[in-house]
Amino acid sequence: MDAPAVHTRAKRIIVLDTETTGVQRYDRIVTLGAVRLEGNEIGRALHLVFDPRQDSHPQAYAVHGWCDWTTRFQDLFADWAPRIFEWLSWADEIVAHNAAFDMHYVQRELRKAEVGQLSQPAICTMEMSRTKWRGQSAKLDDCLGRVGLRRVGQQHGALEDAVLTAGLLLNITGQNSRLIEMLKTAKRWPGPTNVRLAPPRPDGALPRRAPKRALR
Repeated sequence: MDAPAVHTRAKRIIVLDTETTGVQRYDRIVTLGAVRLEGNEIGRALHLVFDPRQDSHPQAYAVHGWCDWTTRFQDLFADWAPRIFEWLSWADEIVAHNAAFDMHYVQRELRKAEVGQLSQPAICTMEMSRTKWRGQSAKLDDCLGRVGLRRVGQQHGALEDAVLTAGLLLNITGQNSRLIEMLKTAKRWPGPTNVRLAPPRPDGALPRRAPKRALR
């Protein structure tokens, strides 16, 4: 008698990136971008911007480009936390470049919103890059350059960096994908889907942030 067929599904991978108000452990998420890898191609994407309830460090602002006036009119992370938790829970593994950095902020925001903690293993392409290119820089821009990829502009977008990291992952793991060729010709990236228009910025110093409660 033949053995019953065993059906296995492909591993579910989400690649994510965050842009934050700074690099200290108390800093907050400004934008989150994530993409699902289905096989070796990009599936659904998530791209959101938040009011971090604190100003960005000047160096962080230079990186992500979201000014403190605009962000104070955005949703709180807590408003989207249930959706984010559900969306990320789809994955068997979560991948990021410097995964410890990104996952610290994501897990902390989920904990503050009281929606649970992600339990999947976090895979770090920065560590994978250090193994592949020993003795060379593991910064994302430098790693992308070695595989023929680069950002469209100077500033970092969370969705763009997530997709570029997915391309880097596929290259490091030796998988052929149309994604890599598509990324070489990308001209622009869509902004966050939840962005709210801010009123005209006032002259002079910005007023103090008004209290805000989560909508949910």
